[in-house]
Amino acid sequence: MGFHYNWIDASEYTMDCFLLFDRWVLRYIFNDCGYYDGDYITDMAKALYRYPHIDSFCRCKAPECSDFLDKVRGISCGDWTDAEMRAAETAILQTHETFVVYAYPKVMNQVNYIRNWDLKHLYDLVDLENKVVLDVGAGTGRLSFAAAKKAKRVYASEPCDQLREYMRDRIKSEGLKNMKVLDGEAVCLPYENDTFDVVLSGHVIGDNYEEELAEMTRVVKNGGWIIDCGGDDEFKRSGPDSEMVSRGFEWFSHESIEGGIIYDYRKQVVK
Repeated sequence: MGFHYNWIDASEYTMDCFLLFDRWVLRYIFNDCGYYDGDYITDMAKALYRYPHIDSFCRCKAPECSDFLDKVRGISCGDWTDAEMRAAETAILQTHETFVVYAYPKVMNQVNYIRNWDLKHLYDLVDLENKVVLDVGAGTGRLSFAAAKKAKRVYASEPCDQLREYMRDRIKSEGLKNMKVLDGEAVCLPYENDTFDVVLSGHVIGDNYEEELAEMTRVVKNGGWIIDCGGDDEFKRSGPDSEMVSRGFEWFSHESIEGGIIYDYRKQVVK
């Protein structure tokens, strides 16, 4: 049912984690992810069979998903065993493990690209002193909190509510005065043109290069920088991202503590 990062052991979770998902996540899972074959729908039916409250919650949270949920509800339970339903539940959760991780920030902090990342990789890419910085798709704040140690002001833009609240709690506990967390998607950033000296991202660019980079370019000042700083995972990449290189980004590589070959990118924007 798709590529697995193996960030979690899905058998340790239940469908109740759907209660923590944002509307856009539910829309993706039920309407937009492309898994419309019979096996996926049947597995979803098996997974939800013992969780009628999840069906009700999803219909209320994301009414546009009701048609898909009607298809799921219309499948006869047949002679499903508890083991078969639990296996389907685990398969669904493993398929959507990234969203499960987003719902549990402390778990996210232990995934491969975050747990041993060294903030010097960001500092080597750009001067953040006295800068106004935006972190797009901030997650648990890997880049934002690193930037806040040097920047004048940091805005962490993140579409997942659980992750936003995690960052706000950490800001409060650390007494930070120069960081603010807001909602926002990479292709629709809630900021005026030419606002930031530096726009950061990590593991965000790539679903739609044109729209994502156009939006980041819109909000960065003339002469400012767009930085794509990945985490330190175990993947041994064979070269830089050709899409980034073709768009004028410099690239830098290092071997991560996890064993991977990591490529980071930067571009100074001229308008």
